[in-house]
Amino acid sequence: MVNDVTRYPYIAIIGDIKDSRKLKQRKASQLRFNEVLGWLNQTYQEDLAAKFTISMGDSFQGLLKDKNHLISMLFELELNLAPMELRMGIGLGDVETEINSDNSLLNDGSCYHRARAMIELIEKSEKQYAQSSSNILLAAGSQDPHYEKLINTIFALETALKTKWTERQKEIIRIYLANGKNQYRTAKVLDIGQSSVNKALNSTDFYTFSHSLSTIQDTINQL
Repeated sequence: MVNDVTRYPYIAIIGDIKDSRKLKQRKASQLRFNEVLGWLNQTYQEDLAAKFTISMGDSFQGLLKDKNHLISMLFELELNLAPMELRMGIGLGDVETEINSDNSLLNDGSCYHRARAMIELIEKSEKQYAQSSSNILLAAGSQDPHYEKLINTIFALETALKTKWTERQKEIIRIYLANGKNQYRTAKVLDIGQSSVNKALNSTDFYTFSHSLSTIQDTINQL
């Protein structure tokens, strides 16, 4: 297949916090939400066509012009917002309005429509207690159904792994990634032994999980 980079010029991400009204210390959680999205906008500013913007207190959306860091961006967002749980829809496509780079809520186009459809599908799946569920889904339209099915199947498998992680395990993984995947530096930051870091990574099947992230990113890069 010839990779035509103009087919999907933009990637919309629309998400929300699951069961946000049930959160303890809701005000502190919303402040953290705003802080992490600000960090995301700063860290990945070169990838963004429009900054991640909060709407209605517990929802957000952003627009990417470069997809090369998409998956690592979303995983870091999840880790930094834990224990809050996220739903996220990803839509590949066009933007049909003039792009407002400071407020993603003012933009619209096929990529946004597809991302919203994925959020709705996740919510529908949760209500039906589907056997196969995911907190992240991607839509690319009718051009690449096989790629889309593969990506969303891996997302579902990743969700099955993530839901088994404890908050402590998530913290260790977050620090591990922030320290260049170095177990000794991670142990020093957390004031624990390197063996404890290694045990946490192995018990979460993190290396298999990380490989699946790379596989999804490589597949998306083919679109």
